[in-house]
Amino acid sequence: MALRQDEEQSIIGRAEQEIEKHGALGTGFLGKVVMSSGENPVLGRRILVDLAEPHLVLICGKRGYGKSYSMAVLMEEIARLPFSVRQRISVVVIDTVGIFWSLKIPDKKDVMLLDNWDLKPQGTDVRVYVPKGKLSFYQEHKIPVDGAFTIKASELEGMEWMTLFKLSWQDPEGVLLGRIVDELKESGKAFGVEEIIAAVKEDKKAQENAKDAIVSRLMVAKEWGLIEREGTPITEMVKPGTINVIDVSAYRQAIGMEGTRDLVVALVGKRLFEERMLYRKSEEAKLISGEKRESKMPLIWMFIDEAHMFMPKDEQNLALQVLLEWVRVGRQPGLSLVLATQRPNKLHTDAISQCDLFISHRMTSQSDIQAVGALRPSYMYRDFDKYFHEMPRGRGYALVLDDNTEKLWLIKVRPRFSWDAGVTASALPF
Repeated sequence: MALRQDEEQSIIGRAEQEIEKHGALGTGFLGKVVMSSGENPVLGRRILVDLAEPHLVLICGKRGYGKSYSMAVLMEEIARLPFSVRQRISVVVIDTVGIFWSLKIPDKKDVMLLDNWDLKPQGTDVRVYVPKGKLSFYQEHKIPVDGAFTIKASELEGMEWMTLFKLSWQDPEGVLLGRIVDELKESGKAFGVEEIIAAVKEDKKAQENAKDAIVSRLMVAKEWGLIEREGTPITEMVKPGTINVIDVSAYRQAIGMEGTRDLVVALVGKRLFEERMLYRKSEEAKLISGEKRESKMPLIWMFIDEAHMFMPKDEQNLALQVLLEWVRVGRQPGLSLVLATQRPNKLHTDAISQCDLFISHRMTSQSDIQAVGALRPSYMYRDFDKYFHEMPRGRGYALVLDDNTEKLWLIKVRPRFSWDAGVTASALPF
């Protein structure tokens, strides 16, 4: 018997006709509905979230109220989908803070809380990749990682190299670098940073000061351990049924590396978009001929923490245009985005207006509340600030706006199965 919306659990993100057809298959347990007021409210029906079809999910809230926590819950649920569904999905996580490796570890400190929800501590099968130049640090400190992530130098366009070093065509150094990279790409030979340096040194057209400036920048880039002659194949990153965490936290404050996170997101996003567009055509051709909808390239969920850094409202960066393509046309080829931010007022307006699932933990900044005000549909009877005022102050409470069923819910996100490495640091020993 198919699950209906008026029973003990409801499904968000899925149209009524799809619920009639598939029931709860391909959904994950997000949390429970808040049924009363106060700081310890009564919890009611379970809220399940559709994970089988593409979505644009926006997760907002003040620091410390559960954004990254909710992202981890969604990852845990994707990892526990039935095999027949999970094998059609792959997850890529852009980890800007370096906290999602702990998904591998069962949560032993909140056993009683999990027991109250009829849940048990469990680790989640995720693959964690770190920059090659930082791999030894993780290994020395016994942080569980699965390997290094690198970018293939020849996959970067001349303009991307220039943007990485904050150069333009108006700069002699930018002209030199763009020309050298284009010449190496046209040669058809594999190349890395060392080959670019050699080509710059041998160039007869540029002035010596421009060559010296570019060589200095490239020597720094070589030390990053990110860009190499042979990079990590995108097919390795998105094997069916896998959750892949790319830890870019090492690039947060390092001098000269400010643009590397944007570069990772831009290149990964671009390659995944191109691959899914191609395979989507193949899948449709199989359906037309009466075969099953399947391909070697699974549907993609990309999770991005601190999304306002990659999709800023008032400036350009390498990742912005790529992610806007995901936002505008990603649904058709099977691309889902989960964007988390504590600064929605800094986020590109398209990311806000186009989302179909909005999960917001507590917010108090009027500028942030006004930014998400653009989401207010006709079936919402009050402004967001009134809902936030009545929301319990504890961690994990959230408003969920589902544009598919045109409903608004106040929920408590379920406890994580896995260890939470995103809690606030403390000087206390335990």
